[in-house]
Amino acid sequence: MNKLILLVCLMTTTNVLASKENAFDELSTTLESMRSKNDIPSMSVAIITSGKVAYLNGFGYVDKEQKAVTNSESLFRVASITKLFTAQAIMQLADKKKIDLNAKIGRYLPSFRDSNITIYQLLTHTSGLGDVIKPISYENKRTISSYLETVKNASKKNIGNKSFKYSDTNYNILGAIISAASEKNYETYIYQHILAPAKMSQSGFFNGNNVSFPHARPTYKGQVIEESKRRPFDPSFNPSEGLISNVNDLSQWLVLTLNRDSSLLKKQTFIDMLKPRVKTTWGEIYIGLGWQIYSESNDKIARHPGSIRGYKSLIITHPNSKNALILLTNSSNTPRWEIAKSITKILKQNNEWQ
Repeated sequence: MNKLILLVCLMTTTNVLASKENAFDELSTTLESMRSKNDIPSMSVAIITSGKVAYLNGFGYVDKEQKAVTNSESLFRVASITKLFTAQAIMQLADKKKIDLNAKIGRYLPSFRDSNITIYQLLTHTSGLGDVIKPISYENKRTISSYLETVKNASKKNIGNKSFKYSDTNYNILGAIISAASEKNYETYIYQHILAPAKMSQSGFFNGNNVSFPHARPTYKGQVIEESKRRPFDPSFNPSEGLISNVNDLSQWLVLTLNRDSSLLKKQTFIDMLKPRVKTTWGEIYIGLGWQIYSESNDKIARHPGSIRGYKSLIITHPNSKNALILLTNSSNTPRWEIAKSITKILKQNNEWQ
């Protein structure tokens, strides 16, 4: 009898492993086809199933001339996915009572002492601030204080329109608030309190050398974008778009986030960040605290895309099932949503995702 039970268990395990292998073989074939079809030189993908990393893979070359293939540790500019780290840092400080989400930002930034904008409004893109200031090159050494002064001078004292308006400016100001409340510069705080606990050892922010620099160069329609036309590395924009990372590191952080790990936040705070707060101008999508929230077939989904010239990225999570995907590419013409739909379809058809 015991031998029969053991045999059944072995057969079941073998069938499950075979099914998983088939799903990921199909996924890899489909992703490589989509990469090639859309002239994406370099692409990395991570899949998380039930709160565990299930799949990591790279496609194409970060440098075809040097025959440097893309893998799960290939670094990309993740663009606005960075905002999730900034939002998480704000909530860490709120957990520690160092920040009040309903406080006016002048409490932390004296240059905005006459402003009626709150931290909550920055988090939810309802401050009324737009992106009137653009990033400048790292060599120009723009300071955070000079950036904030430029933003203040370009904005009205009291912004009247508090409807949803997505902007990098909101999160760049949040980065300055993180520095003020923690008494550390933004990059140091993110490293010590998020990157290090998540073991994101290869991730960071450009600081003038090649230590934190993307392996994959930015492209458009398969062609590398010349340096003069690339998005500059501006430290004042680090809180909104500056993180450089790979799918291996991001998946480790996302596993902690999906599992509501106490090394990052209190359990209730993870839940609070995913509450729909403000309706966006993007259909039935709402802003939470950092995350973009919507539902499909009664399934709650939290996401954040990233896009700067020459790079497109995407994180989509299913918090209830703890399933997620991460997509990083070095192409402006990446059809992110189409790729995400193909990934989801394959995983569901093969019962990898329920």
